[in-house]
Order: sequence, then C-alpha cells, then structure tokens
Amino acid sequence: MKTTACLSVAALMCAAIIPAQAQLPVEKVLTFEVASTMARVAVETCVEAGADVSVHVVNIHGETIAAFRGDNTRPYTFENSYEKAYTAMAFRRPSADYQAEYAEGTATRVQQADFPNIVAIGGGLPFYVDGVILGGIGVSGGNNQTNNGCGQAGIDAVADQLR
Repeated sequence: MKTTACLSVAALMCAAIIPAQAQLPVEKVLTFEVASTMARVAVETCVEAGADVSVHVVNIHGETIAAFRGDNTRPYTFENSYEKAYTAMAFRRPSADYQAEYAEGTATRVQQADFPNIVAIGGGLPFYVDGVILGGIGVSGGNNQTNNGCGQAGIDAVADQLR
C-alpha cells in the first residue's frame, strides 16, 4: 500500500513538471558566423566610405560575439563600438535616438547615461528576428551617418539569416 502511494505521488509530481517544461520560451541564438559577417561587412563598407572604424556585434545579453578593429582606427573606437552596440540592444532602438533624447535633456535618458556600457552617441543599431531583439551592432570611427550606414550594411548582409 505504501509503495502504491509513493508511486502515485511520484506520478503526480512528474505530471506537474511536464507542463512547466513545455512552457519554456525558445530563444534564437546569434551565431559567430552571422555576427562576424555583420562586423566584416560593416568595416568593409566604412573603409570604402573612407572611414577607419571598429565594430562590435553583441547578443541579447550584451555579450560580444564578434569584434573587429579596423586598420588606422583611433584608440577609443574599439570600446566605443561595444558601448554603441550595447546601448542599441539594451534600449531596443538606435543609439542615435538615445543621443537625441539625451541632448534634449530628457531626465530619464540623462540618468541612464550613468549606467555601465551606455553611451549617448549614434552608430549603434539593434537587429531583430521575427520582431524579437537578437542583438546590436555598434560602429565607431566615422560620423553618425557613416557609422549608421555601415552598421545597417552589416545587418542587411545577413538579413536572410535573421529569420
């Protein structure tokens, strides 16, 4: 009788666990291959435009998946490109939008600028898969327009893989 009761309790516990496992979300993962293609295309596009840049591509956790430092870049561009990618990913919007709100003196944005890895400078773009944030790309070394264009070229180069 005691064995039957224990088996019944064990079966109920297993039945309760199975639905919980079925409810776990499925997360898309940014691969090195995709991230490195994005970064390489962004650097190459900027070089063609006459800008020496560094590029970072981060995942949804802010972890660097690919980072390229182009030839002749200034020393600060490498860290700056990471912060732009992180800012775009964290706020799910271009870092230029964050920059504009910061420049307008938006109190929340001014306070958030003190957070680690946040920068109020354009050149960071978020990218998505099926409307869900997958990461951010940050480009540093050119002007905002050039940096954004190079970052978008990197995203466009892998658009067919971001599905």
